[in-house]
Amino acid sequence: MSEMYYIGIDLSTQALKALVIDHSLQLVSEVCIRYDDDLPHFGTTEGFLKENDAVTSPVEMWIEALDLALERLSPLVDFKKVLGICGCAQQHGTVYTKMGFLSSMQSLNSTLPLSVQLGPHISVTNSPIWMDDSTANYCHYMEKSIGGPHLLCELTGSRAHTRFSAHQIQKVLSEMPDKYHATEQILLVSNFVGSLFAGMYMPIDLSDGSGMNLLNIFSKKWIKELCTLYSDVDISEKIGLPVPTIKSNCENDVHISPYFVHRYGFIPECRIGNFTGDNPATLVGMFVNSNDMILSLGTSDVLISVAENVRPSPDIHVFCNPLDSNNHMFIICYKNGSLVREKLKNDYCGGSWDKYNEILLNTPINSSVVGNYFLQPEICPAGLLGTMSSNINCPLLSMEPADVVRTVTEGQFLSKCHDLECAGFVPSNSSRLIVVGGGSVNTAILSIISDIFGMKVFRADHSNIAARGGAYLAFASANGLEALKGAIKENEPKLNLVCCPNEQNHETYKKMKDKYVLLQKQTLCSMSNLSNF
Repeated sequence: MSEMYYIGIDLSTQALKALVIDHSLQLVSEVCIRYDDDLPHFGTTEGFLKENDAVTSPVEMWIEALDLALERLSPLVDFKKVLGICGCAQQHGTVYTKMGFLSSMQSLNSTLPLSVQLGPHISVTNSPIWMDDSTANYCHYMEKSIGGPHLLCELTGSRAHTRFSAHQIQKVLSEMPDKYHATEQILLVSNFVGSLFAGMYMPIDLSDGSGMNLLNIFSKKWIKELCTLYSDVDISEKIGLPVPTIKSNCENDVHISPYFVHRYGFIPECRIGNFTGDNPATLVGMFVNSNDMILSLGTSDVLISVAENVRPSPDIHVFCNPLDSNNHMFIICYKNGSLVREKLKNDYCGGSWDKYNEILLNTPINSSVVGNYFLQPEICPAGLLGTMSSNINCPLLSMEPADVVRTVTEGQFLSKCHDLECAGFVPSNSSRLIVVGGGSVNTAILSIISDIFGMKVFRADHSNIAARGGAYLAFASANGLEALKGAIKENEPKLNLVCCPNEQNHETYKKMKDKYVLLQKQTLCSMSNLSNF
């Protein structure tokens, strides 16, 4: 079995990654397709198109990226040895296929790329993605109709968010009714990719489906009242029934489309798993304990952990656990992650990460000033935009460059530490803070994180955790969940201790956190007062 392989796909905002592991869960090969660089003819910047508050990505670009990834992977891996394929995608985005798309998938010409044959059969050519902010009115209407944000999050695990799928779908129904009614199936980006591999419509999995504001995360069923909120049209009729990410006791029974057998040489027995969202796949890729915390430092920053005692709150997301649909996980998302740190690097450090890190390492903690910087309307807490600072004598961005970099970097993680406490996460002595994503290589930032959270920080010895989680799901689809658990126990991914908290710094940061929380409340209060005029 050591010569058998499993492929994990991660269709993220900026790139599509394909990763191959063997039966011992060891990396065999991987490729990455960056949309801006490899597919420049779609005209994206950082993988998306922006027009005012609407943020979209071309569906045909995603399909072409999959074509290209398999072409690049083919010389590196014997596809005849691949037993399973699964993966993940950026959450919340929606794909709308035209009538006849299913029959087109089932009658593909293996001599032609997927994009040529399926690209023209998309009814909404540019899919709204997680960065979309154009659905605020739909969010307000849903919360008002259901009885407020607290009740909505008690049912669906989240309050209404502009990027969530329900509001994107309702926008298409209300503002593009012709395209909606010409749509055969509405898919999340995750099960859309899975459908391409299967040659049939794959269902939405419960974990990714939890990020739609439509699923009751306890009954595991679509909420009829929310699916018919705007009219007598029931949007659940076009999205199908949700299913667990992994069948608990057996392998998946869906096999790869004949198209991939003939074009690339996959075996007909290759199984296709239920694709999920990138955040749930990250949880799978790390196989964490219940008292561990994952911090993903990427385009957006994300806190992820298993939630044994669910405490739904408007500031967090509670999703069905991909490894156990009877359990839950919680996620706290931040739009202003590496995008802000990149801007600090460019504006105050001459574009050099070395200079950025030098500032963090050599500039003392200034406990008298806390602040933060939001380039985009923040998710948690909702709506924060621009700058805030406790320094009333000098605007944040007019401070000395070193002070700006240090204050904003600290502010980002003081905020996260507070949010984690509000979510009910209490670390124990054995708790690990596991960092993943592009920013996890930056030890200067990790040192500040360790001091603020008061936790040991670990980093995996492999990258592309979400794609790896997809490969683990592929393994489970071919061999069953128990076999995956056994393989992980025998080949547990290595975590490297990166840094330990400095107790003196941690005590200083605890006081700064209180000051930060007060500043944040004052800022939110000021925003609320202004909105009333």
